[in-house]
Amino acid sequence: MSDHTTHMLYTHGYDQAQCGQFGSAATLYARSRRDGRRGRFWPTSTRGSRRLLDLSEIEGTCRVDARCYAGLHTVPIEQIRGSEGRSNDFDRGFHPLQDHCMSRWLRVAKARDQDKVLPPVVLVQVGDVYFVRDGHHRISVARALGQLDIEAEVTVWHVSGPLPAETRVGAAAQYLADQGMPDAGRSKAP
Repeated sequence: MSDHTTHMLYTHGYDQAQCGQFGSAATLYARSRRDGRRGRFWPTSTRGSRRLLDLSEIEGTCRVDARCYAGLHTVPIEQIRGSEGRSNDFDRGFHPLQDHCMSRWLRVAKARDQDKVLPPVVLVQVGDVYFVRDGHHRISVARALGQLDIEAEVTVWHVSGPLPAETRVGAAAQYLADQGMPDAGRSKAP
């Protein structure tokens, strides 16, 4: 563990024994937290918004016509782009942005390191975009470990009305696919 990581843990009230027990999890957290800080200052014009979408914006701009439990699914982490109530705690890459995330993050990472089975995350699907209801830290740790998908309990929301701008593209693509036109509106490379 680097001196920087040890210092970070001491700053948050961890003693020497606790620092040792977190080992690689603390290093992984420090890297993910650093990447989150870095992402806040990079120009968004080159990468789009780093902010997680907020599920309350969907509820505020659309009418939810139906909420259907879809069961347990394996979901690509890259499609999880929103949150219910935690949009300020993680960025779109699920890097932790707030200091209060560290303790829980380290416990989840340590559990993963010990091969403990963690419960599936809980997601809401709107179009092809997923919003996290429960499991932000599990997704963050999984992503930091290079995991591409995650087990999730999924509820699908069928909505009507204008979607917030950042979810429209995904919903439009889903609509076109549902109509049997998966490539409609996309330019084809020569």
